[in-house]
Amino acid sequence: MQLYDMLAAVLLAEGGVLGAGLSVVLGHAAFQQLRTARLRSGLRTGRQVVARVLAGATDRPALGRLPVDKAIEVVADATRSVDAAGRARLAELPVYAALTERAARWCASPSWPRRLKGIRLLVILGGGESTVPPLLEDARAEVRSAAAAWAANHPSPELASRLVRMLSDDALACRLTAHRTLIRMGLHAVPALIDHMSEETPASLATALLVASRVHDSALMGPALAHRGSSDPDVRAAVVQVIASGGGSDGVEGLEGFLDDPAPAVRAAAAAGLGGLGHWPSSPRLAGMLSDPAWEVRRAAGLALDRLGGPGQLYLQRALDSSDRFAQDMARQVLDRGGPAHFADNGIAPDAFVTNGKERG
Repeated sequence: MQLYDMLAAVLLAEGGVLGAGLSVVLGHAAFQQLRTARLRSGLRTGRQVVARVLAGATDRPALGRLPVDKAIEVVADATRSVDAAGRARLAELPVYAALTERAARWCASPSWPRRLKGIRLLVILGGGESTVPPLLEDARAEVRSAAAAWAANHPSPELASRLVRMLSDDALACRLTAHRTLIRMGLHAVPALIDHMSEETPASLATALLVASRVHDSALMGPALAHRGSSDPDVRAAVVQVIASGGGSDGVEGLEGFLDDPAPAVRAAAAAGLGGLGHWPSSPRLAGMLSDPAWEVRRAAGLALDRLGGPGQLYLQRALDSSDRFAQDMARQVLDRGGPAHFADNGIAPDAFVTNGKERG
């Protein structure tokens, strides 16, 4: 009888534990459902408030009780499709100022993930002119790269100078972001690029020249041409792209001077540049390059002829009967493409620098 009583007591105790556990699980599930419902309601209210403000409402109500990440979500969604005037109206919301202040505090945090988060929030909100630029020199590459991306929306000659220096950063992500941001800055980057190219031994010169070729400003031509005799073929090829981006008769003459360069990449860039400028009188010289020892040069010359229209097509047709099998093969490849070649917006063929093709001799 005692054993029976003991077993009954044990079963009752275990049942109580299981019941308590089940109550906790069900209670947590109910709490989560209630929390999710409140978040949905808060997000809906927040979006309605933002919509009213953007529509011209004069009151500036709070978004309600929303966690920071959800408040950021509401504001970020609104900033994606508004102009400067709309962003100015959003900036009058109490939550906007609160988030901006929080982002500034994060940017000064000793924790690099928090600094990174602060920069990304300021990319959404705007602002940060006094807090983000110092982070271009941050010890963490992730933070430097994010700061460089932020600079694209805050162009200035001072920031451009710092980004030009970042073109020689140890981290690839920083170099790539600085490259893209400088291009987006456009004319704001011109003084910094000129100063950099005018230095006695500019670092990452080829990359700076490639940026210059995408900015399309005639003031960059002179400083770029100063490096046309560089011993580095990458630099000479980049100079060619700057010349091609400028166009005009001077550009054509400059490009023709590189058609006999000892480096295949430079000859290919010059050929592609002439095609990009549409200079049909260069067709005979480009046709002669269909027999070049380097495949990349033959390819660039063929694509350039294809882009020159009638005159270039005529020389490609003639090359089909050439005694040089390399010229025949390249002419056939280009003509079989079935239409004019597509070039990058800087006038350089996208595949002009392929180096895994067959070499002659």
